[in-house]
Amino acid sequence: MKISFEMKIFLGFIINVLVVIASGLIFISRMDQERDKTMDSSLNWIELSLFALSILLLFIVYFIIRYQFRARQASEKLLFENKQLLQSIIDNTSNPIFIKKLNGEYLLVNKDFGALFKISKDEIIGKTDHDFLPKNVAEMYRNSEAEVIKKLRELKTEETIDLEDGKHTFLAVKFPLYDLAGRIYAIGGISTDITERKKLEESLASSDKFFNMSTEMMVIATSDTFIKVNPATIRILGYSEKELISQPFLNFVFPEDKNNTTNEVVKLKSGAITMQFKNRYICKDGSLKWLQWFTSPDVSTGLLYAVAQDITAIVNLEKEQQKAIEELYENEEKLRLIVENIGEGVIVANSDKKIVLANDMAHEIFGIGEEDKISSNFTNHFQLFFPDERSTFPSQNLPMERAFKGEVTDDVDVVLWDPATQKKKRVLISGRPLVDQENHVVAAVITIKDISNYKKLEEDLIESENKYRQLIGFRKGENKEPK
Repeated sequence: MKISFEMKIFLGFIINVLVVIASGLIFISRMDQERDKTMDSSLNWIELSLFALSILLLFIVYFIIRYQFRARQASEKLLFENKQLLQSIIDNTSNPIFIKKLNGEYLLVNKDFGALFKISKDEIIGKTDHDFLPKNVAEMYRNSEAEVIKKLRELKTEETIDLEDGKHTFLAVKFPLYDLAGRIYAIGGISTDITERKKLEESLASSDKFFNMSTEMMVIATSDTFIKVNPATIRILGYSEKELISQPFLNFVFPEDKNNTTNEVVKLKSGAITMQFKNRYICKDGSLKWLQWFTSPDVSTGLLYAVAQDITAIVNLEKEQQKAIEELYENEEKLRLIVENIGEGVIVANSDKKIVLANDMAHEIFGIGEEDKISSNFTNHFQLFFPDERSTFPSQNLPMERAFKGEVTDDVDVVLWDPATQKKKRVLISGRPLVDQENHVVAAVITIKDISNYKKLEEDLIESENKYRQLIGFRKGENKEPK
């Protein structure tokens, strides 16, 4: 059994007391004149032994005290070193740390705690919060510490402190400290700056709100399974969240699109970003939805973050438009065949009066091979005359100009004189306006019939008729039939 230092001192004291008492009794016995003097020799030896024992005990006590003193010095040195080590550790910790007495006096703080309140740690030791903090802040801290003393357990609270760069939020952990008797004697505290974490939490909360409020599909997935879907995904595809995340997403992909989808996932695994990838998904009601995906992979976690648009209506509209374009192309081909095989020149001008269509006969009349070089203003190509070939025909009365005003004209007789070739053409021009649903003129269609040959034949016939009339005796002005 190990004997404590106090017990050793106590036992040495008792033994020395007993030695002193024994020595005293021997001394008293020697004062008795009627004693047995034959015992003096024995008493001398006993007294000498007791004295030697006393001296021995004194040496033992001396060495015990010396040993204990050195042990205490070593303990105090070790305690000091440990205290210095503890102070060094907490000073090099980025978290503010403190230890307080139950009355609120600071026993220990680290440098970050002092830096937090712009006061040195030496000035804080022995003081309370009321000595250097605003009253409301000091009261708040005191109340939380009273709660720790009352409940004798760790307490976590969020505390907001105004610093130079704005408000900071700290997670303060306060806990009781006990002595050897198991009684609380102090309160310790460690604070962690969670300002950035709070901002991140707020950002995540906003992201979740955006995630849930988005009208487009938003999903988080592994390379084969959805792990989180937003309400829009559930609404568009018709499946519950449990159904969507409980099986591979390829099970929802239209069979003809599975290979393309698998290949796209392989690209995503390498870190490539998917832009406008299209595939078809089978909805719960059996219908097909065309989806356009925008996916960004996180290579470090293997997660895929994707947004999908339901473009079914757009795809169907494109198909209808393509069908309409094909039908329009067929109609244009038919119209082209008709226009090219018609015996009249045909030109079409848009609302900007630019020629957008001209058949071969029109090219021949104008003597130009490309329709974009044909002007809707005929005076740029010809001089215009009435059939008498002397009076100038006003260009504003041409069927083209009148068609843009919404008028319909038929067979306007005009002589076209080409100054470059010194040739003339006698033509009949007709015009028709093309209007939209709002009755606005969007184009004009002009037909030009070259009647030069007909007029030449007509003139030749008249000249022949007059010649033969003279031969058979008709005079000018006479009737064909006799009276």
